[in-house]
Order: sequence, then C-alpha cells, then structure tokens
Amino acid sequence: MLRAEKEQSVDTLSKEVQRSAAVLFVDYTGLTVEEVTNLRKKFRGQDIGFRVVKNTLMKRAIAGTPYESASKVLKGTPTGVVMGFKDPVAAAKSLFEALKEMPEHLKVKGGIFENKAITAKEAEALSKMPSREEMIGQILGMIMGPGRKVVGQIKNPAGRVVGAIETKAKEESK
Repeated sequence: MLRAEKEQSVDTLSKEVQRSAAVLFVDYTGLTVEEVTNLRKKFRGQDIGFRVVKNTLMKRAIAGTPYESASKVLKGTPTGVVMGFKDPVAAAKSLFEALKEMPEHLKVKGGIFENKAITAKEAEALSKMPSREEMIGQILGMIMGPGRKVVGQIKNPAGRVVGAIETKAKEESK
C-alpha cells in the first residue's frame, strides 16, 4: 500500500469510527472467505459495518481521540472491526450471535462505546441490553399503562349497565 493510500484509509477509518455508535474489535483468525462474506451480509442488512484492517492503521485512526486507549487490544493478526452505525446494542447482539455460530474462530478483543474503550466483557454486557426498539416499546408500554387502566375503569361499569339492560330486555320479551 502506498503512503497516500494508507493516509486515505486512515482518514476513512477515522470518519467511520466517529460516526459509529459502537465499534467492536474482533480476532477472526480461522474464518473462511465464505464465512466472512456471510458475516458481512448479515451485518449489512442491519446497518452494521464490518472491515478487516491492519492494526497499525486502526491505531493511527483512533490516535488523539478520547478512546485512544482501545489501541492496546490491536495486536497480533489483522483485526475485524464491527461498527454499529445506528444502534450500538444491535451491533453487539449481532456479533455475539455470530460468536455462538463460530465460537472457535471469532473472539472479541474489545471496542469503543460512548467515546471510551471497553473490554470484551463490557462488549458482552452491551449485547445483553435491550435494543433501541425494545426500549422504545417498554417506554411506550409504561406511558400507556395508566391510560389503559383509566379507560378500563370507565368502560367496566358502563358494560355492566348495558349487560343488565340486555338481560332485563330478554326476560321481558319472554
């Protein structure tokens, strides 16, 4: 790779990391080309990026940032970088689902979440959190809960009155 290409690659990586809600570093040693392609397809459908990068280029991309300490996990073989562009939990969940399918090949090294470096254990904890959609559903359920109770309290006595009137009407028509 020429120097200009490396600089362009570092600049692109830096921009992608900055726009990501979460970045996870993965050791993918042992994966076949087909498995990596399937992993990329799975991630692409969920607005999650996956790149294979040289550790030195990734270190340069995160140098001088608040999460520069994440560079300590960038060692050994080239690193797979999983970037969740919209939902950090979705990226972590998808990665850990893939880990269940290929536990001997994929290993999480660490990552970046909320502008700080995280460990592999913290990344796993992130994957167990409810996703953005689940959180919105839970919040809406809590908001709508009291309203449903009020409507039920108002509707219930009215239903009893209507039922009693119908019963009385049937008795009189006999």
